[in-house]
Amino acid sequence: MDLTAVAFPPGWIAAGWVAAVPVLALALRAVPWRRFGESEPVHVWYGTIFTLVVLWNVQATVGEGFTFHLLGVAAFALLAGPGLALVGGAAAIILLIAVRGGLWHNAGLAFVTMVAVPVATTWLVHRVAERRLPPNFFVYVFVAAFFGAGLSLAAAGIAGATALTAGAGRPPDLVFGEYVPYLLYLAFGEATLTGMVLTLAVVYRPQRVATFDDARYLDGR
Repeated sequence: MDLTAVAFPPGWIAAGWVAAVPVLALALRAVPWRRFGESEPVHVWYGTIFTLVVLWNVQATVGEGFTFHLLGVAAFALLAGPGLALVGGAAAIILLIAVRGGLWHNAGLAFVTMVAVPVATTWLVHRVAERRLPPNFFVYVFVAAFFGAGLSLAAAGIAGATALTAGAGRPPDLVFGEYVPYLLYLAFGEATLTGMVLTLAVVYRPQRVATFDDARYLDGR
């Protein structure tokens, strides 16, 4: 859910930045910048940021401020790792506002709901699957990629809907009663897209997928 053009009170804007800045600072410290010495990972990272901006612009707006669109953030987190996904997602938010217009002071809230929440959800599902489920290729695709992506979009949508109702004054009955249920359909699309992208990536370019380990998921070690 895109909150870049929604009017929020100063308290909510400040809270968005208070939450976003530490997360982004930790991500910048955790990013394996040495990987950027290789040209291929850099181009993949830049290409994914561009893809996010395009994906976020393909949206439908219902009512006042409630938008439906795919995120692609789960795929980014699984391909590049959480640190690079957070930094890249922040860059995509900046490009989105610069290209399409929006309120720059909403960038913190937009980062939290559109990037930080889905990255955290995807990473949590991935880590639980690693620890609790068998080391199997299909576990990675269907649990980490498919289920994790669907859940990440649902979590991001609910976070955005909560901000709309509690911060922007949208009627809760309208947002949660009529709009949020549509996120279930969109979550299935997000899950399908991410599952397809990750399946193709691990089959043809497994070295580009930071969260995929051949020894674990193919050899069962």
